Amino acid sequence: MTKLLVLGTTAYTDVFIDSFESAADVEITACVENLDRDRVGQAVLGRPIFWSDDIAEMAATHEVICSLVTTKRADWLLQIQAVGFRFHRLVHPSSVVSRRTALAPGVSIDAAGVVAGFTEIGFAVRIGRRVSIGHHTVIGDFSTIHPGAIISGNCRIGSHAIIGTGAVLIDGITVGDGAFVAAGAIVTRDVPPRALVAGNPALVKREDYGPR
Repeated sequence: MTKLLVLGTTAYTDVFIDSFESAADVEITACVENLDRDRVGQAVLGRPIFWSDDIAEMAATHEVICSLVTTKRADWLLQIQAVGFRFHRLVHPSSVVSRRTALAPGVSIDAAGVVAGFTEIGFAVRIGRRVSIGHHTVIGDFSTIHPGAIISGNCRIGSHAIIGTGAVLIDGITVGDGAFVAAGAIVTRDVPPRALVAGNPALVKREDYGPR
């Protein structure tokens, strides 16, 4: 049984804990905050909230996982890693991940996801409910895939990217670092780094938009 700290105390953290607290191999013991000290001493679903700078000694007994979806989480997570914490992987029991897919530390996959074989998912990637990821796809560090997105095979998604709820990427698409694919977008051509794309077919709406 791995003792686990959840990084983040947003409203979604309640949902995150509710989804994963029944996992057989983890015990979620506390949450960690790094922006608002007034949150310290409160609780999330009965788990106490600790201040980020005060948890270093827990690295010997706990692993961590991040509940935040902003790609700006990267700096904080690297600081936590530098203190000596190991990042856990969480896959909801209702999700199916090929044994030939590689999940980096810190990956979390919510309920009813499917990840096909020969795919590589990078450090601290967040994958929402009912996401489908095709074969031979690569997703870069600190990216977020929101619920219901469909990523076809042979896609390349850079680091710090966001794929919005219900977006669809056809086979072979490349999404650049820091790009933002809006909810419901149908992506039929490559997305430049840091661009916001939206629509069907998805078109660039703003440049130099990410990471978010």
